[in-house]
Amino acid sequence: MERFKPRDMFVEAGYGPHFADQLLQNAFSKLFEGDPIDERICFDASEDLAYIIDIGHDDIRSEGMSYGMFIAALTDRPELFQKLWNFTRKYLYNAEGPHQGFFAWEVSTTDFSKMDPGAAPDGEEYFAAALLIAAKRFGRIDYREAALKLLDDMKNKPANGVVGPMFDVGRKMVKFSPVLGNDYTDPSYHTIAFYRLFAEETGDDFWLEVAKQSIVYLQQAIHPETGLCAEYSEYDGTPKSTPWYPESHCFSGDAWRVAMNMSLDYALFRGDEVEKTLCEKRLNFFESRRPYLADYAIDGGPFPKEGRAATPGVIAMNAAATQVLPSNDKLIEPFVKDLAALSVPFRFWRYYDGMLYIIGILATAGKITF
Repeated sequence: MERFKPRDMFVEAGYGPHFADQLLQNAFSKLFEGDPIDERICFDASEDLAYIIDIGHDDIRSEGMSYGMFIAALTDRPELFQKLWNFTRKYLYNAEGPHQGFFAWEVSTTDFSKMDPGAAPDGEEYFAAALLIAAKRFGRIDYREAALKLLDDMKNKPANGVVGPMFDVGRKMVKFSPVLGNDYTDPSYHTIAFYRLFAEETGDDFWLEVAKQSIVYLQQAIHPETGLCAEYSEYDGTPKSTPWYPESHCFSGDAWRVAMNMSLDYALFRGDEVEKTLCEKRLNFFESRRPYLADYAIDGGPFPKEGRAATPGVIAMNAAATQVLPSNDKLIEPFVKDLAALSVPFRFWRYYDGMLYIIGILATAGKITF
């Protein structure tokens, strides 16, 4: 499958050729090696086990573990990758029971027991992508074999009355959860570029059909004027509110990631002009709202609660979205400079913002390649 070379948007915004490397090293040193009270989110459980904590919620999540492995693979840190993978297999993996084959989305920080054995599909998607990237970079066939086994389970796990596959095979779309009854989706789980990688590695065109359908779905889910989408939605794109998260029909933390998913696909594969158009709408919306917020109704109206000032997470995802823009576009410089000016996230809420901050730098600098 033909690849295109992503651009270094920091260079296009006027920074030096090594500026992104400096940002990445500074972020890594703080979030993975810094002060345990205010800076780091990655900790050793033993000489060969490491884990990432969601500091604000005091738990360990498949999301964070998979993000950590993704970052370790892309920054060529094989020892860290192995330690995170060792912990993931030991404490998050469901080796038996109805959830067998998937990873628990939430684990305790005290004894590493599963707080909820159910899986969140974005974790599995990032685990599979990270394993495939690491297999190539580190020469590890066992990583590729683990990824292929996981992808098979994600697509083909037989429904057992509690859990089924992670994808609605008929609709060719990722589910919010493989637990039966969760018949809706999360726009940010549609990792389109990953699906193209999965198709390439498995030889299964199902994944290309999923990529194609994800673009069709996102065009329905994203507001035609603002470029914003909801946290959760029905399969037809209709925003969905849930009892445990009444604001899930609005734009907030999960939805920040959608623009990067589209821009990564566009940058690597020239996936679809729809992705470019939707990212441009989002960037124009935020540019028109400066100083913009992190949370909105998808039509650009106020969030049901008090909207937060822009966080590093949404700032990083917006910068990543500039990959779709033509060179010298007037929107490149302001969004990339927003990211360049940030300090590394620290203290209580540093986990999610910190992960998106690093991944956003990698994407903005054109360093996410596979």
